[in-house]
Amino acid sequence: MQHYFRDQCLFMTGATGFLGFATTVKLLETVSWKSLFLLVRGGEKRFWDLAQARLPPHKWQAIKDVENVSIFDGDIEKPSLGLAAEDLSKVQANTTIYIHGACSINLQRSLASISKSVIAPTLEIAELALSSPQLESFVYISTAYANAHLHSTHHGIDTHVSEKIHPLRPSCADSTTFEYSDLCTTHQMTTPEFQFHNFPFPYAYAKHLTERLLLQRFPCQMTDDLVSVPRLLILRPSILGPAIHEPYPYYELPGSVPATSILAALVTTLSFRMHFPSRFTDPMAQSTLDEVPVDIVVNQLLMHLSHQSAGIVHAVAGARGRRPIASVWANAMSERILPWHPRLIWHKDADWHDKRLHPLARAFKIMGTNFIFENTRTKDMWERMTEWEREVFPLWVDNLEQNGDVRLRREAYREQISRYLKKRKIPMLFLDLLVQRPVGAASWPMDVLRYVSSTIRNFWKRAGSTQKLSLNSN
Repeated sequence: MQHYFRDQCLFMTGATGFLGFATTVKLLETVSWKSLFLLVRGGEKRFWDLAQARLPPHKWQAIKDVENVSIFDGDIEKPSLGLAAEDLSKVQANTTIYIHGACSINLQRSLASISKSVIAPTLEIAELALSSPQLESFVYISTAYANAHLHSTHHGIDTHVSEKIHPLRPSCADSTTFEYSDLCTTHQMTTPEFQFHNFPFPYAYAKHLTERLLLQRFPCQMTDDLVSVPRLLILRPSILGPAIHEPYPYYELPGSVPATSILAALVTTLSFRMHFPSRFTDPMAQSTLDEVPVDIVVNQLLMHLSHQSAGIVHAVAGARGRRPIASVWANAMSERILPWHPRLIWHKDADWHDKRLHPLARAFKIMGTNFIFENTRTKDMWERMTEWEREVFPLWVDNLEQNGDVRLRREAYREQISRYLKKRKIPMLFLDLLVQRPVGAASWPMDVLRYVSSTIRNFWKRAGSTQKLSLNSN
């Protein structure tokens, strides 16, 4: 690991994002390299201001003192990444490893909008990388759910996703070039492939198309030749979750952890019934979320780079880390203060675009699914890692409890709800009426509210039981 990175010059986008920031901190704390270039909107001042706000003082000071770090003010959606000519030349001449992780993950955006923020910038950065004379590796952060459309191609429970491109056309003809041309030239800003396949979001299709466009530009990666350069590594994380250890336990950024957003919505929903789609006979037990801690993804990324991996790699929780929906639901209900629990209604005849569904179901469309992501590449690499590497760069979730304590996620989902209330100009008094306080905070008002809620809930249960007995006696 250290031997490989020692002479490398890395260029990163997305260094202030959830995964990108965790990767940057790990690089600054643990890895020795020649130079580190970061592309950040707002430049050096914004990056260090964010780092100081997010990290404990001792950790922030430690990374602040690291030398050979250059932070450029730029924007991936601007020509030449918004870089000055001198900075662009410096990056081009010296960079050996490009890590492109900057991306808007607004799942509600249209394909036209996503194309401009996901596909086009990625291709521009790839062209910059290919023009760099010292290029060794180009890393693209995609998503394991780029193949979520596979759920609709069969009628079983498990949807298996391999570490390869799953073509959108049954024939051998490659439509990639035509698809991107359609996006760039047609007024509809769509493609026949996107219209035909049942993707949950335009974002998933955009990632699928971007992967194929990159493989066209790095054609040697279509084989298993791990020696040739430049190498293309496409990393597909599943659902990013809070960190286990680094930069610190339960590290996350507001709005960047889908499972926390789900938790916040379930804890505060005013609905009495929630309609979700699933073809399973027992969706609560059979459907899962593959949530992988962000620091596990960072470790897998850096280890695959040091082992000179190429091609497509899944960074997922796997069998030990997939969380049943029943567990997610139980955790959320245990946190509710409101005196009723919504009734969850599953529809076998509905897909994830059905208008009958609850808004939460339309926002988190994979809640009634069960994806099995292949992770053979990482398992094989684990066998080749040294004891030091295994200790410093753990690659696995040992059990669901490592970052699954819902009480320790309370501060994160409270922050999300707080932001929502501020945005809607709702008095902050409602925060404590809806959400429990973080562990250790003064909570006597909570105790009163929980007692009242519990009393009302028990009353409803007894009333329902009495009514059943009365009906039976009649």
